[in-house]
This record gives sequence, structure tokens and C-alpha cells, in this order.
Amino acid sequence: MHQKRESLAFDVVFAGGGPANLAAAIHLKNLIGDHNNRNGSNRVEAEIALIDKGRHAGAHLLSGAVLDTRALEELMPDYRERNCPLETSVAAEGVFFLTEKKKFAFPFLPEPFRNKGYPFVSLSRFGAWLAGEAEKAGVQLFDNTAATAPLVEEGTVCGVLTGDLGLDRQGNQKPDYLAGIELRAKITVFGEGAAGNLTDELQRAFPVQTGSSAQLYETGVKEVWRIPAGRMEAGDARHTFGYPLPSETYGGGWLYAFTNTDLSVGFVTAIDRTAPMSDPHLNLQLFKQHPFVASILEGGTLVEYGAKAITSGGLNAMARIFGPGFLVTGESAGMLNMQRLKGIHLAMKSGMLAAETIFEALLRNDVSAAMLQGYETRFRNSWAYEELLASRNFRQAFDNGLYYGLLQSGMELKFPGVSLASGFLRKKEGSGELRQEKKRFSGAPPKPFHPDGKLTFGKEECLYRSGTMHEENQPCHLQINPSDMAEICLERCREEYDNPCSRFCPAKVYEFTETPEPALKINASNCLHCKTCTLADPYGIISWTPPEGGGGPGYKLS
Repeated sequence: MHQKRESLAFDVVFAGGGPANLAAAIHLKNLIGDHNNRNGSNRVEAEIALIDKGRHAGAHLLSGAVLDTRALEELMPDYRERNCPLETSVAAEGVFFLTEKKKFAFPFLPEPFRNKGYPFVSLSRFGAWLAGEAEKAGVQLFDNTAATAPLVEEGTVCGVLTGDLGLDRQGNQKPDYLAGIELRAKITVFGEGAAGNLTDELQRAFPVQTGSSAQLYETGVKEVWRIPAGRMEAGDARHTFGYPLPSETYGGGWLYAFTNTDLSVGFVTAIDRTAPMSDPHLNLQLFKQHPFVASILEGGTLVEYGAKAITSGGLNAMARIFGPGFLVTGESAGMLNMQRLKGIHLAMKSGMLAAETIFEALLRNDVSAAMLQGYETRFRNSWAYEELLASRNFRQAFDNGLYYGLLQSGMELKFPGVSLASGFLRKKEGSGELRQEKKRFSGAPPKPFHPDGKLTFGKEECLYRSGTMHEENQPCHLQINPSDMAEICLERCREEYDNPCSRFCPAKVYEFTETPEPALKINASNCLHCKTCTLADPYGIISWTPPEGGGGPGYKLS
């Protein structure tokens, strides 16, 4: 017999505390306030809650970010007066192709790649500031609160279930046990970033129509450095492609000078079940060894480290963004323009469009799926849709190799609408052809790497700089079926891929031991919540569920 859970009722629940949902909550409160000020007799009253699994606002937000401020200006024209934590704006920029020892500068920058005038931003600090503005607007914020599943009744989402607290490793109740709570809502908004567990549940619970190609993902690994003055000027932005990746693998690096001494350095690597040998952490370390990058970082200090998956398939890979009782925002909805390397402004715009749809639903007292479909209509009539439409084939072209991608992107810039990629769109997950694709090697070769502790670092040292913390005595939130562990992990996967999870995880969660007998040890307390394992695992047998609320990284500068 199941224990009856405590239930709290709201009009709207936002699951996820990133820019999309925070912008949505703020905009919804503003719309309601403006309406009520003009209409004393026809007021809209709404209880609005926003939950996030991080232990403080912004704790799980990571991005090497240049911010297009278009959505921010629409949401909050006086954002500078409100002390929005923006860094120096881009003043000088360049794009470089790297070989192992040399660099070659692009002679000019096409318009989509230009960033001059846009500010750098620490997404964790920006998210914390947005959370403060949401609280000022009257939104109820709950950090340390992990949602484990959507509540679905009679074919409609009616809220989320939060995780139990106080369970030990075996799932037994400890003295401080607290059962999860049902957060019920007329409308639930899911904005939990790339590869969220809640949106995965939605995919299974509802027949969601998908785009013309499968979703694509990268893992971004980022470090914040403090370097000697004189290496880069505040406002310098450098993007690279090439080394250390082979030509068939999409990815690249960046260097952003927030100040004369504070630097964001990172590397993005494509991840894929058909190419599980990729090591995003190692690619960043090799990137830093390039003479161009090493000359900038030499003598500096590593301050912070982090990693996250990136949703990059664009418009062609977007799933339906609304359904009965729910809306999906931000990266969970595929709102990222990989051509521009930007997604924060699109996430915020999606949140604002969701807020306008919710406001109309509350005003009309109609939360039906037909009413919520207005979100799709608003999106398709917005500049966000126009931007994603213009870049819809960019990432898919690079899935056929670097040089093909450069040719395709050049063609599209010269002749908008012309696409070489249309015949090469990747088949959706689950198709026989995809699973029979030739196994591709991605990333640096699996040869021994020895970090020097000055410029390059091992995963353990980097993990320490992420602020990651978990309650140790709790159920493992990374699950592999015991039969899969024995038959796939310890036999088939080892033979075919030589333990890829020990490579693709940027935090050394997965560790193989040989004595007293072969075993896979899962160090769940190391988890950065980046979701790379669920996307790169070649057999799809790793299940990620949220640990106790408050667990995970504690980003402050990233």
C-alpha cells in the first residue's frame, strides 16, 4: 500500500531554474500585475512556484557565454539599472583553425559568427540574479528540490513529484526521512536543460511528434582561469575548431576574456551513441596544450571547472513544445542556435512566449491543450523561430564531417535556403539503419595522458574545482540493470569499446576495477549532472534520476 503523499496546489509550477523558466515566471508575474492594475473588477490571481534541484540559485547553470541581450531587453528594459551581472562586452574577436602546433585565422567573420558589442556573462551569476528578480516579483522559489517525475492523471499533466529525502544506499528510511511532495498545478512548465529526466518521461507518456531529424548533443567542458595581465585584453573572444578533434567529429574551443586577468576557456565535443570513445574532458586538456592556448594560460591558476550536455539539433530536431497540461521551454525544447553558439536569448524568449500563453489561459480560465497550443503559434510567429529557421541545417551538415560542414554553412550564408544537408539528415534514434551505422571513433586516441598539474589536470582535480557535493548515504542515482551490468558492461562493451564510460564521463563517475574480479564501480557522488553518460552510452542502459535535492555542482563563476 502506497503512503499518501503531502500535496501542495499552485496555478503554475515551473520545473527547472534556468533562464527560460526564470524569464517565464518573471514575465508572467509582470503580465498579471499590469492586467490587474488596469482591470480592478476582472483580476487574475495566480500562485506561481519554481523549483530547482541545485542547492542555491544558479548552482547548476554552466555556459561559456556571450549573451545576445534581445530577449533580456524585452523582458526587462532597465536590466542595467537593476544591476544585471554582465561582464565586459566583446571588443575584439577571431576564429582560428588549429593543427597540432599551428593556428590559421579566418580572414573574415560571417555575420552569424560576430559577437562584437554583446556582453560576456557568467550563467550561474546571471541565473542567481534572475532568481532574485523572480522573488521580488512574487514567485515562490524552492531550491534544493529535485522533481523526479511528472504527475499524469487521465492523460493530462497536473504537476510534478519531488524526490524523497532521507533514504540510505539500500533505499531504507533514515531517521530524517521525508516523503516527496506532490506539487500540483493547472499548468506545468518544464525547462530543465539538455536531456532532462522529466522531459524524457513526457516523451514516454505522450505521443510527441518529433522533427525531421534526431536530436544532436555535445558536451561542453569549461574552466575559469585567473591569468597574468597582458595575455588577453578584456573583451577579447577567440573561437577555434580543428585540433584536437579528427575531421569527422564536430566541436571546438573558446577563450573569453571577462577582464584582463579572468578568463573562460572551454571545449565542446560532439557526443553520440555511435561514437562513445570520445573524452570531452581530455579534449579540453589537449586543447590547452596547444601553443596558442598554452601561451595565454601559462602561469595562471585554475579557479572553477564544470561540464554540461548541449542540445544542438536545432529546429529540425525539435519535439512538440506543448501538450495537455504542460509546456516545454529552453534547451529542453531545443531552443539553441549552434551556428551562433548561443541559446540563452532563445531560452528566455521561449519562456516569455510560454508566459503569454499561460496568462491568456488563466485569464480565460481555460487550460486545455487547445489553449496551450497558442505557445506553438506564438513561437512560430516570433523572431526566435525565424532565427532557428535560418540556421536549421547548420549542425546536421557537420555531422557529415568538418569540411562538408564548412562547405554547407558557406553555401547557406551565400544562398539562404539552399541546403546540402537535406539529404543527409541523421535518422532518428531507434531506426535499424542508425544502430547499424559504422562505429566511429571520436576524439583523442585512448593513449595514456599525464596531466602536469599546472596547465592540465586530471578529472579528480577538476572535480574538486566544481564544488560538487552529494549526500553520500543515499540511493545511487545512476542505475544499470544488474543483468546489463554483467552481460554488457563487463563483457560486450569492454570488448567492443574498451570501457567507454570511463572516458566520456568528465567527472570519473564510472571506474573499472580488476581485483578481486572485474567490476564497474559507480562513484555517484562525483556526478556533475551533465547527462553525458545517458547520451553517449552506446547501449542506452544507463538511467539517470535526480539525487536528493541540493546535490551536484555548486557553480558560482561559470
